[in-house]
Amino acid sequence: MALTITSSSYNGEHAGAYLNAALRTADSLEYMTIRENVNHKEVLNNVASADLVKDQTCAFNENSATLTLTERVLFVEPFQINVDLCKTTMLTDWTHNRQNDFVAYAMTFLADSIADSVEHSIWQGDGSSGQFAGIDATGMTTDASTGIGAAGTYSASNVILEMGNLVAAIPSTVYRKDDLYIYCSPKTYRFYISAISALSAFPFNNMGDYTPQFEGVKIAVCAGIEDDVMYCGTKSNIFFGTSLSSDLSSIKVLDMSGLDGSENIRCVATWTAGVQTGVAADFTKQS
Repeated sequence: MALTITSSSYNGEHAGAYLNAALRTADSLEYMTIRENVNHKEVLNNVASADLVKDQTCAFNENSATLTLTERVLFVEPFQINVDLCKTTMLTDWTHNRQNDFVAYAMTFLADSIADSVEHSIWQGDGSSGQFAGIDATGMTTDASTGIGAAGTYSASNVILEMGNLVAAIPSTVYRKDDLYIYCSPKTYRFYISAISALSAFPFNNMGDYTPQFEGVKIAVCAGIEDDVMYCGTKSNIFFGTSLSSDLSSIKVLDMSGLDGSENIRCVATWTAGVQTGVAADFTKQS
């Protein structure tokens, strides 16, 4: 069975739809504030005030109160995938999936790689090749509430204690916010499910639909978080930036058979991504 595709170039709106789907399959993006159309960087302004409210007087004294503006900068970096896909190698899987559009099938292949890269970088990225500086990169959590040490490696026997210590360290100004989450890895969450399932008063297996939460704080399970580490913060205080609508967002698929006689399909994907916390002091980490 021969396979022939027409060389295609997906740009602009169509490319954005493909990349948007790829980026949003990263688990963590559901629990963050997404800023699109960020070109290189975006300034996040923090406002602090002192002595704004006073007893009424007949005088005006602009120096009697202070209003301080500080900045945190959300940087986005450009990334790319350049790959040759062999039609012969992928033909069996494509036929098995009965997908009429081979180009769309190739996009699914790229989407998995993009999502995995973005998810990992959000939490563990160090700014090296193929990664952007993540939440734990220098300058992001160094001034956050990071002084909560875990007793040791998480397990089903201690995870409830450790979550309790994390929640106890949440700043009072943040606690009970509607968009407050505990961010943890799938392994840590598995320990939590095991722990609550062992409690006769809280049998997990018989609860039906369950919204993951601990002591009223919702739990966000994020594949990119390393084991034995948990965070707590609000969705509105964690920003993911990308420039999906810029010229950098494009996907190109070229059938090379008419150019060099090979059975390769050349795929190129480009995108930008970056992450930043707003008010670092409102972001808590346990490790």
